[in-house]
Amino acid sequence: CVPFRPRIRQSISDAFAKYRHHSLLILYEASGTLAAAVGSQLAKPEYIQALPPPLMERFAALQNTDRDLFPLLECLSAVAMSMGLQFAPYAPSVFSRCLKLIEEGIFEAQHVVNPDKDFMIVSLDLLSGVAEALGPSIESLVSGSNLLNLLYQCMADVSDVKQSAFALLGDLAKVCFVHLRAHIDQFLEQLAKNLNPSSMPVCNNVTWALGEIALQMGGELRPYLAHFVTPLIEILTSPDKTIPKTLRENTAITLGRLGLACPDEVAPSLGHFIQPWCI
Repeated sequence: CVPFRPRIRQSISDAFAKYRHHSLLILYEASGTLAAAVGSQLAKPEYIQALPPPLMERFAALQNTDRDLFPLLECLSAVAMSMGLQFAPYAPSVFSRCLKLIEEGIFEAQHVVNPDKDFMIVSLDLLSGVAEALGPSIESLVSGSNLLNLLYQCMADVSDVKQSAFALLGDLAKVCFVHLRAHIDQFLEQLAKNLNPSSMPVCNNVTWALGEIALQMGGELRPYLAHFVTPLIEILTSPDKTIPKTLRENTAITLGRLGLACPDEVAPSLGHFIQPWCI
């Protein structure tokens, strides 16, 4: 579709001025698909002028309780990841709105029977997209915000919320670990509690986030190793065929990263997992 990208881009841009309600939901999906298809080219001026302004106009117009906000946030996540640092002008308003949605979701969970978790999940996912887009530049947004407190609370929520929360933890570890360091005891405690393949998607993100943290902490992770090495070995060596390949791969990578961080402590266990680790 490369020869038709300019026409597609212009058609989507024109459609934002004409479409209403249900048609806009289709347009959000089309915009997200275009963002994923063109990748980093979305950072070019012609795309920046065409896509983000109408999306952000809708973002500002919709109320936090409007279900139409849900697909728009999903779309913005794809747009942010493709735009990279060019998304920076839009990041502060998106960041603060996501925090507000998460706060409202946590409050609702404490006071409402069968609360709606969708806005919490998509907000956490969008924050992951913003972290990936901005890289270390997200530090200015994280600093002084209540993101880490909200993130910690999300780790005690239902599985779908946990899954997104641990994914965001890993993304933050990659780009602004300095802000995690003061709270690392709490986060490592939650990682240890949720390192359980009974919930595969959660466990997969926990394992990945732990590996990212290990890269940042190095030898400082030594006092916490006892909580992680044995469960990781059990996952890697388990005969349970329902454990997906992606979880075993992430487990092998994380064990390797723990070994790099604390070789003397991990080496004695090598004989228990060397064969499946190499395979």
